[in-house]
Amino acid sequence: MKFIVITYLIFCASLFPSSIISAQHTIIFCGETVPANNAIVSGKLMDVIRKQVKNINMPALRKRANTYLPWIEDYLKKNNLPEDLKYIPIIESGFQNLTSSAGAGGFWQLMPATARGIGLNVSENGDDRENFYKSTNAACRTLTDYYRMIRNKYNISSWVLTAAAYNFGIGNIFNAVNKQGNNDYFSMNLNAETASYVYKIIAVKELFEYPEFYMKDFGYNIFNALQNPAGHLQEMQADTTAFNTMTVDVSNNDSSGYISSLNIARQPARVVSVAANIIGKYKKFTDGELISFQLQQDLVVKNTFNKKGNIIKGTGWMIDDRIYIDLGYEDHDVVIVSPLNGKKGILPSELKNDELIILRVQTD
Repeated sequence: MKFIVITYLIFCASLFPSSIISAQHTIIFCGETVPANNAIVSGKLMDVIRKQVKNINMPALRKRANTYLPWIEDYLKKNNLPEDLKYIPIIESGFQNLTSSAGAGGFWQLMPATARGIGLNVSENGDDRENFYKSTNAACRTLTDYYRMIRNKYNISSWVLTAAAYNFGIGNIFNAVNKQGNNDYFSMNLNAETASYVYKIIAVKELFEYPEFYMKDFGYNIFNALQNPAGHLQEMQADTTAFNTMTVDVSNNDSSGYISSLNIARQPARVVSVAANIIGKYKKFTDGELISFQLQQDLVVKNTFNKKGNIIKGTGWMIDDRIYIDLGYEDHDVVIVSPLNGKKGILPSELKNDELIILRVQTD
């Protein structure tokens, strides 16, 4: 049983400081560029969005994810695997021990033969696929093996194709590549489920890492149990213009080469920190409330200049134990963080007049 998270995505051009004349916005999965300027790719992205599954208990899902994701991150790190792969079990099972009609089981939805092939017990006496730790380790080994097999056979380094192989099976991916003479996932002809699989992972990543940017599109806080009644969400209408007008690098191959690690290294983005103070009182903060800030430094975003001393406003959303704030910019590269620990969002106790906050602007 495949699990599709409800989301609404609009990817826009990147933010950049005045010192940069132009910049590219790249949608990244496991260090690889998603060619979203391609009309076919953008169409598939929007198709995935339009086919959203309704009535999913998003607060419960996020609660489960918050429990398991840190452990998965640790396993991925120990195995030199990209962190973005942690979203696979959300797509597969929503962090629930499920068994599909095809026989896949556990959080990672491993097939019996695959699980047994890497040493897991799948029998009437027990099923190791239902053990979180054993199945996560098995999934890491499977992903590592698939990546190496693809690298050895086609001389490419693609976690995108690896993720597709996790869904479709490495043999089926090899057959598809050989038959089509094409190893680019984004332009291959695959079955409907596999053809949308990586797009779903990207959607999950966006929603979980940048939830504040999408709440306005839903019209309510989808992670708030009190605001998430069954049947509330309606089909979202989206425009592909944002995709089609983007300028990105369409290559999805690893330019760094397969050196000593399976992980594809990326240069850290340049980040500019801009200080501001909270203006006003918010003792009875509610989701969707506007929060005002006075800039202590000049802020340049996408050729938009805000002078020191100007007042800017953002919409706040309580997610987990922090308030995430959307300043209304069209991209994901401006976020508010706490000056105390650098974490995204601020604690309710920090939401008070004249409190210092930091705008973290990712410039490239």
